[in-house]
Amino acid sequence: MGQPLKSMRIRHDRPSNTFGMVRNQGTRPHQGWDLAAPIGTPIYAIGDGVIEDVSQGGDYGLTMTLRFTRNGRRLYAFYAHLALASRGKGDKVSEGDVIALTGNSGNASNLPASENHLHFELRTAPYLGKGLAGRVDPGSLLGFGVLSCPISTQTETPNSLYDQNKNIGTKAPTQKRNSFPIY
Repeated sequence: MGQPLKSMRIRHDRPSNTFGMVRNQGTRPHQGWDLAAPIGTPIYAIGDGVIEDVSQGGDYGLTMTLRFTRNGRRLYAFYAHLALASRGKGDKVSEGDVIALTGNSGNASNLPASENHLHFELRTAPYLGKGLAGRVDPGSLLGFGVLSCPISTQTETPNSLYDQNKNIGTKAPTQKRNSFPIY
């Protein structure tokens, strides 16, 4: 399984930029990982698949959704706050292909340069509302060891798969640095 960025660092190493009930002292969810990245950083397909959607608008700004299969299960990688989508809806892509460039669209447009990031989610359906339903902690699939910084222990809980489906993830990649469980 590939990674969305070459450098996988949670923005400012803050637990509030990871997945789960990590915002506003645990009362508000964050649906994915905010990965620090200057504007124009290449974004990669995390697996072989098809671009399900490219759209513009709302809090996420320019977004792209990649449909792929992992362990026989259809999943969706959602990339947000993009500057440019280099692939379009229906395009087939291979793991590691550059599919977009990071930006500051949507609610990231007024942030200072030090806050630039890719918002990255894993989903069980392509179009979801607010909250955590239908979303999967990215560490459950990519492995927490891909991160170049420590993350909140909140993501260690078995409830990190909010769609109640188990065995989505795989073991962490060979660059594993810590011992977080993978679900």
